[in-house]
Amino acid sequence: MSAILENTLPSGFEIPPQPAILQALRNEHAKKMPSMTAFAEIISKDIALAANVLKTVNSAQFGLPNKISDIRSAVVLLGMDAVENLVNFYELRKSLSGKASISLEKFWDQANHTAEMMLMLHAALNMGDDSCPKEDAYSFGLFRDCGIPLMAMKFPDYKQVLQTANNSPERVFTAVENDFYPTDHAVIGFFIAKSWHLPDTLIELILRHHDDSFLTDKTVAARQKTLYAMIKLASNILSHVKYQKPDSEWLLASAEALDWLKLSELDYEELHADLAERFAIEFDL
Repeated sequence: MSAILENTLPSGFEIPPQPAILQALRNEHAKKMPSMTAFAEIISKDIALAANVLKTVNSAQFGLPNKISDIRSAVVLLGMDAVENLVNFYELRKSLSGKASISLEKFWDQANHTAEMMLMLHAALNMGDDSCPKEDAYSFGLFRDCGIPLMAMKFPDYKQVLQTANNSPERVFTAVENDFYPTDHAVIGFFIAKSWHLPDTLIELILRHHDDSFLTDKTVAARQKTLYAMIKLASNILSHVKYQKPDSEWLLASAEALDWLKLSELDYEELHADLAERFAIEFDL
């Protein structure tokens, strides 16, 4: 955490620069009268990127009334913030590639699944956008663990450390990483999020998503606490669907997360069963 206090990226890490397309989107977005058409045209110039964005926004979890076929419609229906975060995700995925001690393809698939589960949970809990915007829930699912690829690209034994952390439910995940390295994926994710100009709300969440004092911290906004609690539920449900076991942090995080969301154990069991079944069907798992 000393790196955060010093605002210095830990030694040996290099964060890829943001592509020009994201700077162009930010420039358009920052105008007094941003143009949705101009914003959409920037994305549409990259055919593969546009196709990925449209595939995502047409997924069932986004709940759009009709299938859309152009980026401008996506911007109109979801807003510039949501679409820009999707572009960030796909560009970051492309930039963080190379030799790694884990399968990066599986990692990004997991990030997508986490984001989709966050959307399902948002709907199931009847979260209004005032208390917790849907796009924030989705984006946090996408970017929460964005520091992991860089850790895996730097440390040849990182896969084994991840396995150790995932099999240590009595310990905070990042504490296990800190046993082996001078930093952890939450800190690296923080620097990625800052460098790539993610929303401030997400930057703090990415840094502190393994911080077991987060829900009791009086300086943290209620919206952020809701996202923190939701990700604990989403991760646990997803872990049961994909791996038939609890998430590694559920033992430590469940009581406070359920309390913050005002869910009883019975409420959660019913919610878990429903979302697990629906997710398995939706994604053929």
